[in-house]
Amino acid sequence: MTTAQQLVTAIGSVKLKKNTFKCEYCKKSFQREGTLLAHSCEKKRRWQSKDNQDVLVGFSSYDLFYRIEMQSKPKEFKDFVDSQYYTAFVKYANYCLNIRCLDQEAFTRWLIKNKAKLKDWPTDKMYLLFVQDHCKRESVERALERFVEHASETDYFSAFWENASGYLIAEWCEMGKISPWIMLSSKRAQTALGNMPDECFARVANSIDADYWGKKTKLSPHDTNFVQEMIDGTT
Repeated sequence: MTTAQQLVTAIGSVKLKKNTFKCEYCKKSFQREGTLLAHSCEKKRRWQSKDNQDVLVGFSSYDLFYRIEMQSKPKEFKDFVDSQYYTAFVKYANYCLNIRCLDQEAFTRWLIKNKAKLKDWPTDKMYLLFVQDHCKRESVERALERFVEHASETDYFSAFWENASGYLIAEWCEMGKISPWIMLSSKRAQTALGNMPDECFARVANSIDADYWGKKTKLSPHDTNFVQEMIDGTT
């Protein structure tokens, strides 16, 4: 038999539940609908940002990591939202977008293969190591294509090597925008190399595996001539 006190308690509970508004993301309850609408929690912000480019790239990297490293089935976006690593992967995505990464998926696979710690993913140290390895694997055609893509955005495309500063050339070599194929094969590039400040020369030299590329250019005269034809207009 229900006592009067139990009845009052039950009625009170029903009333409270009826007038409670709950956030579908964090499950927090509010007495007023307006408070709920004004409420902003971390999970709500993550869901509202799901179509942002950095979040999309972060999610694809998160999914790739789990599929390769953990042999996991493809992840859903909800898994990403709930993950403690959400912020780290979005930070990595922003880094890739800001530097205009050569190949974001290839970079992610390289990081996973080399067992890099997640906190080190969005760092120049890791990216420069990746660039050196990536440039060794790509075709000379792709190396030239990427240089043209970037150089054509400058105001001096046709006279790039005569007008670009040593600092710009050094940065582009480090970031993979200028491949060792070009620096070691083009006479125009080598002239620019000889005219740049010592600091810039050192940066270019440090970005190139001299032993590897010295042998590669000698063993691939056809590719070397192709670079000279495309960059210098001669063979």
